[in-house]
Amino acid sequence: MQNRRRAFTLIELLVVIAIIAILAAMLFPVYAQAKSAAKVSTSLSGLKQMALGLHIYSSDYDDMIAPEYGWAENPGVDPNQYHYNNTWVGKIFPYVKSKPIYFDKTIGEISNYDILYQDPYYPDPYYTYTWAWITTFSMNTDGYSRTTTATNACTGAGGGAGSSARSMTAFEDPTKRLAITPTRYGSISNWSWMRFLSVQAAWPTADRYANTFSWYQLVFDARKQYGTRFLGAYADGHAAKFGYDKFVKYYEDTPGQTEANTFAEFCAQMDARNLWTFWGKPWSGD
Repeated sequence: MQNRRRAFTLIELLVVIAIIAILAAMLFPVYAQAKSAAKVSTSLSGLKQMALGLHIYSSDYDDMIAPEYGWAENPGVDPNQYHYNNTWVGKIFPYVKSKPIYFDKTIGEISNYDILYQDPYYPDPYYTYTWAWITTFSMNTDGYSRTTTATNACTGAGGGAGSSARSMTAFEDPTKRLAITPTRYGSISNWSWMRFLSVQAAWPTADRYANTFSWYQLVFDARKQYGTRFLGAYADGHAAKFGYDKFVKYYEDTPGQTEANTFAEFCAQMDARNLWTFWGKPWSGD
């Protein structure tokens, strides 16, 4: 007896397609969440490795933290400091020898580590950078890595960067002091700036994103990828998430929600909420 294969009817085929579409709609968000979680896990692992690198550097250099950046190493050949890997990234690279680690996978990563990158917001041939200047993991300079000549411990007014880095033993509570965190530079999707300033970063505009460079938005604009939770490596070497509660928020479009309009109000908020423990004040080294 001859077997006769029956083809799918159009209705049956449409039912199969509909079932596949329903399953895809159910599974794709799960897959996207799993992919996002994997990136966060990778970023936390990278933060821990960088924090360990900072500690190894410190043990090799009399307990001092890696400086945020240095100057031209061979000015006779090229006087432009930005053309050297002389940032904190370059300082700890001998201990953490993977360039992609210094770029947060959730935000983005450059594709070529051997070229100079021009700042699109400041199109000047001088402002071209090696990869070690434009990482999307950034160091807390005034609150963690360097001394300052500032006379106002809250605002940093009256001075500038000091001549030396801090000692690892200079922190009262290193388990709570933010050292490194992801940052976003305006609308650039794959690189940022290798440092941020604690006072400015703690006081962002909460209802807008920066469309150019802003010290105030570098850290907070990472919410474009992370939502209400951020990642950070701390002075003691551990990595963890932190939330909106670490910021004193200013609102441009809904000013009634603003938590501080002036530096005086900002400092009062930082004091009342004990946020200096997290961000760190500009420090003279005394």
